[in-house]
Amino acid sequence: MVLPLRAQGADDDEKRLFSGGPAPAKGENGKWGFRLPDGTWGVEPKFKEVKPFRGDMAAARDNEKWGYVDATGNWKIPARFSWAGEFSENLAPASEGDRLTGKFGYIDRQGRWAIEAEYNWARSFQGGFGAVKDGGKWGFVDSKGKLVVEPDFDQVGSFSEGLAPVQKSGPPGDKKTWVYIQPDGKSPFESKFAWAGTFSEGVARVQFEDRITGKFGYINPKGEVVIPPNFEEATDFRGGQAQVRINGKTQTIDLKGKALE
Repeated sequence: MVLPLRAQGADDDEKRLFSGGPAPAKGENGKWGFRLPDGTWGVEPKFKEVKPFRGDMAAARDNEKWGYVDATGNWKIPARFSWAGEFSENLAPASEGDRLTGKFGYIDRQGRWAIEAEYNWARSFQGGFGAVKDGGKWGFVDSKGKLVVEPDFDQVGSFSEGLAPVQKSGPPGDKKTWVYIQPDGKSPFESKFAWAGTFSEGVARVQFEDRITGKFGYINPKGEVVIPPNFEEATDFRGGQAQVRINGKTQTIDLKGKALE
């Protein structure tokens, strides 16, 4: 659960908005382009849909096909994909097949298939691995396309700091179905959670008892509780700070769980 952006500071929001380059924006003509920090158009609105810049390229949809444009709006990778994701770690998930039944793989920055399209879905790489869906289950591939974690999970997060949260349903009534795994698919500690998030700045958000009503706390990569579960809502840490809600009030905490003024 993520708090509204307005609670996280307008200045930080703007920095993140333009961190990758010009920011997606919708023009009066109903089409999408990219604005610069001063509010002017870096790329005039001419696309049906766009995604944020990652490096020197952004995914853009022209009619029914996706491709990738540079900061001037020129095509770097021509629009030929039925779906295209954002580049991360020099790879981007994409599909050339039917929007509903087509297979997904990963392309490189020249638009070539680096990992063949053979999965039902694929997510952007993070922490050296990409989450892929085969049938109804999720696993992970490395940058060479090797399946390092077999598709065995109902839900997965992303790898960060050598760990990824994964979920596999247990017996009826079992509320603690999330664990953390290493790239070899093994869990480094025995703790299970009602929900588990991706690690950021050495800690991860977790819910211990219940996904609906359980409160959020934070653990370290050893599975140890470093900030007790006192919060109705919480965000990941950025710059040593996170936004939390406790007793209905929003506040900022540091990595020790101390409230900041």
